[in-house]
Amino acid sequence: MFDRLSHVMMYVNDIRRALEFYKGKLGFTPNFESPHYASLRHDGMNCRLDLHPTEAKSKDVGFGPIPYFAARDFDGAIVKLKKAGVKVGEPKREGDSPRFVTFWDSEGNALGIEEGR
Repeated sequence: MFDRLSHVMMYVNDIRRALEFYKGKLGFTPNFESPHYASLRHDGMNCRLDLHPTEAKSKDVGFGPIPYFAARDFDGAIVKLKKAGVKVGEPKREGDSPRFVTFWDSEGNALGIEEGR
């Protein structure tokens, strides 16, 4: 039915602020940018992330699915995010799962990191 995951859409309140967050703090590169939509890529992870502005105070921001990134250097990734001024939660593990942690973008959207094995 499906061939692959196309992309994750993140709704944002301020597209300029969100673009600076994803480019400056997480290393994404723009495919294209406009005031109404942006598409980013991360060549190292071979993934695409799109940003779409939403109405002020919309429930679209901060309440959607959580994209997770895998990191072999899990602890190092957390340190880098914190040094960049990103809000990061406490790492957890559920049963035999890999460790994971939540962090938040400039708009309040939750993102995650899972410890790569």
